[in-house]
Amino acid sequence: MRKFLKIGGIVVGVILLLAAIGGGLLYAMMRHFYPSPPQANYGKPNNSLEAQRQDLDYFTKLIAMDRSFSTDARLQAQRRIAELADLKTVVPRPNFRVALMEIAALADNGHTRLDSDSGADPMELPVRVAAFSDGIYVLHASKEYADLLGGKLVSIDGHSIDEVESRLEQLRGGTPQWRQAWAQVYISWQDVLVGAGITSDMGHSTWTVTSPSGATVTRTLTPYKPSEDEPDIFVNRIYSPEPLKELGAEWVAYQPDRPSPITLSDFDATFRRVRLPNSCVMLIQFRSNDDVGNNRIVDFEAASKADMQANKPCQLIFDNRFNAGGNLTKTIFFAKDLPDLISPSGHIYLLTSGMTFSAGITTTALIKHAGGDRVTILGEPVGDRLAFFAEGGRGCLPNYPLCLHYETGKHDYGHSCTNVDTCFWLNWLLPLRVKTLQPDETIEMSFDDWRQGRDPVFERAMALANRNGL
Repeated sequence: MRKFLKIGGIVVGVILLLAAIGGGLLYAMMRHFYPSPPQANYGKPNNSLEAQRQDLDYFTKLIAMDRSFSTDARLQAQRRIAELADLKTVVPRPNFRVALMEIAALADNGHTRLDSDSGADPMELPVRVAAFSDGIYVLHASKEYADLLGGKLVSIDGHSIDEVESRLEQLRGGTPQWRQAWAQVYISWQDVLVGAGITSDMGHSTWTVTSPSGATVTRTLTPYKPSEDEPDIFVNRIYSPEPLKELGAEWVAYQPDRPSPITLSDFDATFRRVRLPNSCVMLIQFRSNDDVGNNRIVDFEAASKADMQANKPCQLIFDNRFNAGGNLTKTIFFAKDLPDLISPSGHIYLLTSGMTFSAGITTTALIKHAGGDRVTILGEPVGDRLAFFAEGGRGCLPNYPLCLHYETGKHDYGHSCTNVDTCFWLNWLLPLRVKTLQPDETIEMSFDDWRQGRDPVFERAMALANRNGL
């Protein structure tokens, strides 16, 4: 008995020691990769110019927190901040915002970004646009500007849409597809249009579109101040013809000529699992990598796993095109198990786009790693590189509350990452390596495809799945 108790005591001691070590490592990781922003120890400014210089001084400290800047990019950022600080006049707020966005974009890291806190949210135009292979189209608008719906954007305040898009893509770092996605958001921010030199004043913006009938329509839009509880709407949600409930009843959506396919419907359902009719193929969609409202990702994964184990689908279409990220730990085991949850001869058709980002990319890489040659990627390239910086924190300027998301932890899904200072420690527990996430077949969607109720990426996946499922 004494020997048993002694052994038991040793086991308990070892468990407690391991728990203490694990807890210590977790605490150290949280301190290292999620540091609090610097203290903003500034006195009350005597004038607007002093307030601007205080904000620039603090912005320098925030930039220093971000580990994604290369040496040259950091020097360039510091030089541009110093040039702003040397000015003898106050920069208008829209121009100041855009200048800081350009500096943050020098990191060329998709996560490093400038947004705003209460009191500095940009004025917005009452339209929302989305890009297709043949141009940018107005898909949502307030009722006052409903005549713009379905219109292909030609120009804004005399600037061609190509010029506008090129200018706005300079305000966010990352891959071309991620820059383009955010340009579609910024195009509705009046402050950004003014600060970028596209629009001349804060009171209006003149848009010209080619309507679905072929007519040229020009309207002068009046910006509005969004309410405090109005959530940001990322461009992926704009592809749905369903009303944007967050914006209220005064908004309307362009309705395509034919009903949307299953993959482009029910956009407010964050996670979906559908056994496709007259087929042994299953469709799974993720539009986030984390809980959204009452939609709990862990519950969805558990129900999906039980369903698939009870009746394995012959093929799986995993639509990850609208998954812009969340919590990478929420999908590790589900993604790893997917190849075993379908028929042994089955295949996974993994759909991606430029809006597949952050933890959405992690899930994409996990599925590809687990399934290997049994995974075919269809669609467009994901919104970031295999190596990127995330994690970090957020700090806001002391006077004009623009906020920088500074990134501290490197993720690298293509190579071994061993730098203790920069490589996110949690990834050491993930045996995740992929050569590429480039699509095996690049497939785009035109506005006419969307308007006719077609989803070419999903259609191609179904054709391959049905062919291989026979």
